[in-house]
Amino acid sequence: MAQADGVVANGSGSAVRADLNNQLHAVFTTHSGATAPSTTYAYQFWADTTTSELKIRNGTNSAWVSLRGLDGGFTITDGSVGTPGFRFTTDTDTGLYRSEADTIAFSTGGTYRMLIGGSLNTENGGPSLLWKTTNNPVRNNSTGIQFTDSGRVNIGNFSECLALNRHTSTGNILGFHYATTAVGTISVTSSSTAYNTGSDYRLKENVVALTGAKARLNDLDVKRFNFISNPSVTVDGFLAHEVQSVVPEAITGTKDEEDSNGNPVYQGIDQAKLVPLLTAALQEAFAEIAALTARVETLEAG
Repeated sequence: MAQADGVVANGSGSAVRADLNNQLHAVFTTHSGATAPSTTYAYQFWADTTTSELKIRNGTNSAWVSLRGLDGGFTITDGSVGTPGFRFTTDTDTGLYRSEADTIAFSTGGTYRMLIGGSLNTENGGPSLLWKTTNNPVRNNSTGIQFTDSGRVNIGNFSECLALNRHTSTGNILGFHYATTAVGTISVTSSSTAYNTGSDYRLKENVVALTGAKARLNDLDVKRFNFISNPSVTVDGFLAHEVQSVVPEAITGTKDEEDSNGNPVYQGIDQAKLVPLLTAALQEAFAEIAALTARVETLEAG
């Protein structure tokens, strides 16, 4: 390793020879050293042994620019959205840059497009791949796509958020699994869509007849109401926590639940799970009607 000032001073033959050897040594070892050469020139190379980087002096001879690691690794400046650290000579505002710690961002035409990594908090999904957004587009009502490192996808848009197309043949277009077990599908034909929940007998055990359905059905309190977000439309339906006491499997969540930040976690209802109860209650009613009809016919015949 050697460094030199690039100037051979006047002197005796042996002194000049030593100075020349030192200058050549510095050139051949790329001015390597733990500190920068004391004398610098525009476009001069320096092998920085402290940071293990090969650097070049900028055109104005005012700063060092990292080129690559001495171990062969590639090193670039952080850059910015308008001047990415990795960019193209004919398109200098397009490329990739370091937007924050542990984060790679991409820009085109000086506009942010995509991010990988990020220090998003847990509420916003944690480290992610973000497309045209810098946060969770669902929680923040923004446009873009987020793929989190936990496997979640969040999509925000002002129109159709997701479009799926099964080419030519009919069948499943989307499948749902719990652990490794298939639990449902969405299937399509040329003219319709079907939502299918797993119901194969091989998935079930402890199968018994449903009884007392009429009494349970009478415990369901049907209401008319409007949703706060849509006050102009009145609908028929249920309050989730009331249904939960009668058909708990039809309800998700708990009454008045909140997340760790105090935000409400709303209950949901799967009204399809009320169909078995309705069917059984109707069958019980049919049986009672049939029995009453038989009695009336007997009385009329007598």
